[in-house]
Amino acid sequence: MTGTVRQRDSSETMTEDAAETVLERKAIAQRRALGVGTVSLPRALGRGLSIAADALWGLGLAVEASDDLSLRAERLMDRMEDDALLILLENDAGPCGLAAFDRALVTGLIEVQTLGKVTRLPTDTRRYTPTDAAMMAPLLDAALPRFASMLAGQPEMAHLQGYRFGALVEDAQTAGLALDAARYHLTEFDVSLAQDTRRGRAHFLFPEPPEPAEDASPPAAGKHQAVLRLVPARMQAVLTRVHLPLHKAQALKAGDVLPISSQAVTSATLVVQGGHIAARGKLGQINGFRAVRIGWDGSPFHQASTAKPAADPGPVDADPHRVPLATSLPVPAADLALDGQLEKALEDLTPDLPEPLGTGEP
Repeated sequence: MTGTVRQRDSSETMTEDAAETVLERKAIAQRRALGVGTVSLPRALGRGLSIAADALWGLGLAVEASDDLSLRAERLMDRMEDDALLILLENDAGPCGLAAFDRALVTGLIEVQTLGKVTRLPTDTRRYTPTDAAMMAPLLDAALPRFASMLAGQPEMAHLQGYRFGALVEDAQTAGLALDAARYHLTEFDVSLAQDTRRGRAHFLFPEPPEPAEDASPPAAGKHQAVLRLVPARMQAVLTRVHLPLHKAQALKAGDVLPISSQAVTSATLVVQGGHIAARGKLGQINGFRAVRIGWDGSPFHQASTAKPAADPGPVDADPHRVPLATSLPVPAADLALDGQLEKALEDLTPDLPEPLGTGEP
């Protein structure tokens, strides 16, 4: 009897476990179908627009998503209305997006900012101006961060972070050139302002993340990798950069003083051969040696603080990530005295680093 009872208990436990597993799967599927625990892109964007309009102007803005689909870049402009205000959405970390508002929405949003209310006056047919686009900036700059925060907990939506108002796009052809991603997510809204005082349509385009490569295995190491790792890499610590007209540079002589900002020691830049910036840091000293603390948050260069600006600042480098490298030239005897003065001045300016970084001159 005892063995029979144990067998029955074991079978009942297995049945209960299986039932719980099935119920869990059904619950997860139901939650996914209803969107519980996640926020879809149209819902987050619509809520962001509504909250922003209410916070900025006390305006009732209700949205209803009418379409939500993925399109290739070449088919996007076919969905845009001919008489829509096109605004580029900038993102420092990825491709641009696009927002399009029809004339009824543009008129209503301008009215609430100028007249304090939305009216039913007829809309005009004039050409959009940068001022019209600027009037849409408060709504976008308030709505897009809220939109991004609602999607922050979803890794598949990470590419939608960081969008903001950019600039007016004159026409659909120009907009098509600015949108350089392969595929875009298009969301269309039917928008109601001030309890249907005005109704219009809005379109939002956001790039989709690139599809991961099927073979994401790292490339095989080359046969000369071990040898190339031993090749010395020359690195220079650049404190500042001074622009001088050519005739002043040719007239420099021993004893001349070039003004350098006192903040230069906090913005050292490590430059490898070729002019590429490898890292930024703060100049200091430790155990009697010059050292650079990597990772100090400072601007790469500081202009000299002078009472009057230079008469001719000279050409500015087109690429901000490239700086000129010093050439190896014989050092005259007069320059050795100047080097000694500079060395003493740097000892007075450069502080001791609080944390040991190892010894060695940069």
